[in-house]
Amino acid sequence: MSRRKVIDQFMWGYQHLFRSSLKHSADSALKAIGFAGDPKAMLVGFQISGQHAYDVCVEPEDGPYKPSDFAGARTRAVELYDNHEERNTIHSHPGMHETFHRRLKRRLLGEAVVEVLQEHHASYGREFFFGGPTAVGDYLVYAVIHVANDELAKVPRLQSTRRDRFSLAPSLVHALVEEILYRASMNLFVPDAGADLEALGAGSPELVRSATSKFVRGILYRAGSIFAEDHDLLFSAISALPYEGRSGVGRLIIGDPVSDAIEVALKLRNPVPVRDTRAVRKLVEASTEATGILMHDGDIYGLGSVSDGYNETDEALFEVALLGRGAWDVHHRGVALLSVRDGIAHLPANILDFEILADSVTRKLSRPDVPKLTVLARAASRNDHGAMLVISDNAAAEASRLEPQAWSVEPFPLSDSLLSQLTAMDGAILVDPEGNCHAIGVILDGRAAGRGDPARGSRFNNALRYLDSSPLPAVVVVYSTDGGVDVLPKLEPRVAKEAVTAAVERYLALAVVMPPSFKEVYGAWDKVKAYQFYLSRQQCDALNGARKEFEEWRMKTHGMSIGEKLLAPHPLMDDSYWI
Repeated sequence: MSRRKVIDQFMWGYQHLFRSSLKHSADSALKAIGFAGDPKAMLVGFQISGQHAYDVCVEPEDGPYKPSDFAGARTRAVELYDNHEERNTIHSHPGMHETFHRRLKRRLLGEAVVEVLQEHHASYGREFFFGGPTAVGDYLVYAVIHVANDELAKVPRLQSTRRDRFSLAPSLVHALVEEILYRASMNLFVPDAGADLEALGAGSPELVRSATSKFVRGILYRAGSIFAEDHDLLFSAISALPYEGRSGVGRLIIGDPVSDAIEVALKLRNPVPVRDTRAVRKLVEASTEATGILMHDGDIYGLGSVSDGYNETDEALFEVALLGRGAWDVHHRGVALLSVRDGIAHLPANILDFEILADSVTRKLSRPDVPKLTVLARAASRNDHGAMLVISDNAAAEASRLEPQAWSVEPFPLSDSLLSQLTAMDGAILVDPEGNCHAIGVILDGRAAGRGDPARGSRFNNALRYLDSSPLPAVVVVYSTDGGVDVLPKLEPRVAKEAVTAAVERYLALAVVMPPSFKEVYGAWDKVKAYQFYLSRQQCDALNGARKEFEEWRMKTHGMSIGEKLLAPHPLMDDSYWI
């Protein structure tokens, strides 16, 4: 017999389904752009009038956040309002004046909610975003999405978030979360929001498309372009257009022509509208690695470059790298902010994490020259069709062994400029831990060991087979044709043994408390699973036993349980993974 959902903190009957739908939408859309931030959703509602059991309601109501946590949020919102820079703004139209200040007060109440959440003990490692609010029944409801801080910190972003009183998303992730929350707020106007299990009314492609347009519009606004609608579509169209059989490859530099940081080499007497995609595509042919076509406020006005004196904290000059066949990236001072392929946006994939590289070569190789290897790895990224850099502890021996399928060379210190040239040919570049080259055009060998990925290209899978077969320590940096970058072998990060022990002991302690806090127990289990690679046989057995008893109790008392695979020690785990 099915159990009915009983809502104690009642705002409306489908609040739990709406919140679940919001979480699902955030999860699928953020995964679509390549962000693995473990998004979660919640709702916080403030009573508008009348008499209800709860002045503040929280969904999910069995989570770590309680209505009492938000008891001072309204008072805090008043403090924020009284000290806000727009507190004394006056609009001549009475209705507009009232609407402006009502919206400001409600936005600041949302900021007060986020302050409460950020200070809560259960919020460690999370970043919170709010949308709305919307009046639902007798409650003013804020939709909230929160993501993992450590993953958000990896996202390339701009620092500015406001210009001329306009809010601007600093990254594609921020723009997408804002779009999801905006649609959630709009859909709360629908009667019984959540009843159809499609609360947002939009799939991931539509959400990502809208967020991309918003993010690009914000970038262009920073550069002084006021009217910049649908420029993401225009960039896709320009890059997709052939010219005399050639793909659309080149550079657009976006910025105000009055800026001292723009060096104009050629100025058009009559600017060309960027919407004239065929004319712009022709002009793109004149751009080079050092010079791009100049764009401002929807027009192409010349040819030039960015001077060395540009102050990057201004965030007023940007580059669109047209890569051909509907592919383009947006850069600020060499940092890719956004990648679009065939009209589909995602976070830049061809970004090498140099901290991971440094950690890998330090742990796998003897006496590596980390700065030199970092320079070479960065140079290998400047390729048109993918590349591989193999760093071997005994490169001389490997060059001799692989010579039938490589050209061995007299060892020499490899420069970054020469490496960029050598990656134009097929095959890997073989260097030693000090950055000396020993072979070029290397075709890696090895036997399949069941760890390949058929969705990835030959470079990635050949590198895996080579590492699985070679007895010599090595690190391989793989730049795939599809834009992905991998440092192999992928080593689990080093962690503190005490942190793993504490996570295990916390779960074992919570799992035996009856009745339990399901939120805390499953939260503790998620933490244990995050440390699964590091668990010993004894820890796995204890955790599996406690989990089994807990789920049996839940089945007996609640008629349901959640099944999971048994934890098992990882064969590659050893003491080198402890900090």
